[in-house]
Amino acid sequence: MSQLSPCPKLFVVGCPHSGTALVASLMAEHTDVVLVPRETQIYQLVYEPFIELPRWNWQRRWRSWQFILRRYGIKPLLLGFQPADIWRGILRNYRRLHQTDGHGLVSYGELKALIQLIRADIPETNRGLVQAEELIAAMFDRFSERYVHPGQTILERTPLHICYAEQILWRFPEARIVEVIRDGRDVCVSYNALAQQEGRTRLGTTDAIWQWKQCVEWGELIRNRPGLGARVYTVRYEALKADPQGCMGKLFEFANLSWDEQQIREIIKTADMGRGKNQGDGQDVKSGLVGGWKQHLSGADVAVCDEIAGEQLVRSGYAVK
Repeated sequence: MSQLSPCPKLFVVGCPHSGTALVASLMAEHTDVVLVPRETQIYQLVYEPFIELPRWNWQRRWRSWQFILRRYGIKPLLLGFQPADIWRGILRNYRRLHQTDGHGLVSYGELKALIQLIRADIPETNRGLVQAEELIAAMFDRFSERYVHPGQTILERTPLHICYAEQILWRFPEARIVEVIRDGRDVCVSYNALAQQEGRTRLGTTDAIWQWKQCVEWGELIRNRPGLGARVYTVRYEALKADPQGCMGKLFEFANLSWDEQQIREIIKTADMGRGKNQGDGQDVKSGLVGGWKQHLSGADVAVCDEIAGEQLVRSGYAVK
């Protein structure tokens, strides 16, 4: 299914609200980069169900009976999940997402046809995970055929793909990963401000810092993985804000993209970084600030962050009290 000479791929990952949208938008200004317009969440959508759902015992399925009936039907609720059940759920979920925002690398009809083709051509080994990986590869191939010219690179941004970084790098030898790290306390501020802006229930400092801690640990694991760490580049949000020129040069070098200083100056000028308006993960004004947690987190929230993720904050270069 895959191309003989696959298109280079860049995956921008990191904890949500860490600045992944800013990094992706800056890199997408390069003429040899083609940005996938939206978060695909393709590993959560296609790969994760084959890992998680077969493990659900009767008690776990019963607790989620409404979700299972809506997405998968009654059979997996009673008998457990089989690959055919999971494929049906993937199609239903994709159709729902695609109807609301044109989600994904391919249309719903193309996805349905690709699933049929892959299930016919590729053995159902390892609980269907091999087929799932090949489907993801085929979806990227279809996107490349439609939008990418020779010599260009696909850039995909789904922050939580950081938890599947190892699978991405093993399946796509041509892929590289850009990991964005930001002070976890500023991440908490961004979560809270965006929830207030959109009238949503705030995630809460405890949950936000736990997610940040987990994402940082995933990043540490992949950077230390023999044979894979060299294909991961970590950019600190604070460094990007302080020295966008230097950071962008290093990012383009890592991505094997040609550049010059004038080109980067134009990209930064277009982005208007001085005003801190990054669209996507953290549209609020406060989230663009470095160290905003000092004014916008309570003492109790700061203590929660230190207790849960103090070690990770220090290891990542962020001072704690």
